[in-house]
Amino acid sequence: MSGRERSGEGARREVGLALRADRRRRGQSQRAYAAARGLSRAALARAEVDAGGVRLESLLWLLRGTGYELVVVPIDQDRPPTAWEPTDLEATTRSGSRFPPHREVRESRDGPTWWWYHEVLGNRGDHGDLQRPGWTAEGFTPPPGTRYGRKPRPRDDGDGATWPY
Repeated sequence: MSGRERSGEGARREVGLALRADRRRRGQSQRAYAAARGLSRAALARAEVDAGGVRLESLLWLLRGTGYELVVVPIDQDRPPTAWEPTDLEATTRSGSRFPPHREVRESRDGPTWWWYHEVLGNRGDHGDLQRPGWTAEGFTPPPGTRYGRKPRPRDDGDGATWPY
């Protein structure tokens, strides 16, 4: 076991993974999950990213009802195995953050459709340095009433709605 794991690095990460797994099981956004648990979205976000600054009493409260618990094992003994999905451990967005747990994430060998349309076919910059995303959450059906980005707008009076770029 490395010094990093001994210092609690693995446990700090796994508490966040446990909270995200419970959110995924419930099908809730971070905001809805935090409201249902009676805490602020910011506090939940901090615990999901790095639980190292959270008091032990608060960690135990956060994990209550999730199906996970904290376990203390001797240093010379292996930690109990966990069953995290590869998407929980490896998948990140272009900005380096994790995908929302309520989205179905899958590996994308050729790059997602949006990437081809916006980055390759949309003539955005030099194509020689484009890094193809390895993961995608395409195919997601947004909840009713959700709106992303700008509404399509007519270019000239009388034109129909067009792509906003």
